[in-house]
Amino acid sequence: MKEIKLNHYVDTVIYSIDMIIKNLKTKLKHRIDKLNLGITGEQFVVLDTVSYYDNIYPQKLSEIMLKDKSNTTRMIQILVDKGLIIKEVGKVNNRLVYQLKITPEGKKLVEDNMPKIKKYITEIFANIPDEEIELLHKMSRQFETALSNNIKN
Repeated sequence: MKEIKLNHYVDTVIYSIDMIIKNLKTKLKHRIDKLNLGITGEQFVVLDTVSYYDNIYPQKLSEIMLKDKSNTTRMIQILVDKGLIIKEVGKVNNRLVYQLKITPEGKKLVEDNMPKIKKYITEIFANIPDEEIELLHKMSRQFETALSNNIKN
């Protein structure tokens, strides 16, 4: 690999990726908030993640969401109180943990609103050719693999 000419952090690909992610998350959460679902955009993302990962436990959810445990625990409790998810005792690596499951009401909320969210996401990327989006996916996986290998070393 050739030497990276780095004068400032804001000149790095890391900064560019971080800005893209922050802007996308902010815009998506605001758009979800405008749907008036009775939960915040961030809570909807948690609900959708629980619907995707059957029997996920809170620590794993925190890792996936890139959130600290206390923030995740607070959002889980809000969704439990609203009857959108339930906590059941289960085992992970022979340890008792709470596993999260989406309720029928939670599933309906996700299913009824995901088409609107998909439409919005499609609008965001409408002017970017499919090949470039696929290239971004491929490069993201390469970055993730390189970072994982680097962490192990």
